[in-house]
Amino acid sequence: MTLRQRVLASLRREPTDCVPFTCYWGLAPDGADQIENLCFVLTAHVAGVETPGVSITREEVGPGRRLERMDTPWGTLTREAEIETGYGSAWTKRHWIKRPEDYAILERVIRESIVSPAPEAYRDARKVFGERGVVLMWTARAPLQRLWIEYTGIERLSFDLADCPEAVEGVLDAMLEQSRQIMRVAASSEAELIWLPDNITGEIAGHHLFERYLAPYYHEMCEILLPAGKLPCCHMDGILRPIRDSIAQTPLPVIEAFTPPPDGNLSVAEAAEAWPEKALWLNYPSSVHLREPERIEQVTRELIAEAGGRPGFVIGVTENIPERVGLRSLQAIGRALSGA
Repeated sequence: MTLRQRVLASLRREPTDCVPFTCYWGLAPDGADQIENLCFVLTAHVAGVETPGVSITREEVGPGRRLERMDTPWGTLTREAEIETGYGSAWTKRHWIKRPEDYAILERVIRESIVSPAPEAYRDARKVFGERGVVLMWTARAPLQRLWIEYTGIERLSFDLADCPEAVEGVLDAMLEQSRQIMRVAASSEAELIWLPDNITGEIAGHHLFERYLAPYYHEMCEILLPAGKLPCCHMDGILRPIRDSIAQTPLPVIEAFTPPPDGNLSVAEAAEAWPEKALWLNYPSSVHLREPERIEQVTRELIAEAGGRPGFVIGVTENIPERVGLRSLQAIGRALSGA
């Protein structure tokens, strides 16, 4: 089996010769390509989305501060972010949505958008690593997740769901229709793995919100993707015990970035019991990367033992690793998997 074949087979819950090992390419430290059993994961957008007449400009307004401006025919929205120095990621300080009237602007932007297939993105990504890489095709987040993560923040959205629900629901409905278009593109693409990059945690998407907004979304998207032979991989890297049973009722075939203890609160064994028909594509618990290689190897063997030889088990790395220990940790995981 090639590394790519091994990962795809495992995610389909088919037998493999050993437990697959993956790492997002953008997180891989120098020298990671020398780890023989490490398969790289590349992401690419399955479709392009543009809205005629809408432009976004960015301006540095101070040290580590960026102002973004969205000019539209229906009004203007702004977002203010801080840029951290470690990885260059942006942390939103003031979100796009600041008042109830802003939802109407955002809704029009989304409803007037045009979704275009981007088949070259998958083909180009496949060429990068050949049989040593798999491609996750990026789609939109579920509307609830997309709204609070990208536009409102959770506090603003929580108040507005109570105070101006019609404005919020209008945007969620527009996002849902756009997601349908994107998933239809994904279903007709060459890609095998379709990424639902939702960043789910039960601390926010508790049982009520999950059942109201997320479960119906996953059912509908799977109805589009599964008959086309695609594997929807939903990024659930948070605290999942509160929504364990709700996740079990969804048709999602792959829980991606599943994070076991000590960082998560649901073990591999518990997840395997709760979701016997789902593949677990792990995020190796980030705190363990900081430990000594012998302990990292031990934790890796413990995770494999918890999986109990079940089909559909992949150990992956989906979060940043401190540079000083990155290569050392990946090498230790690779050794443990080679000897399993």
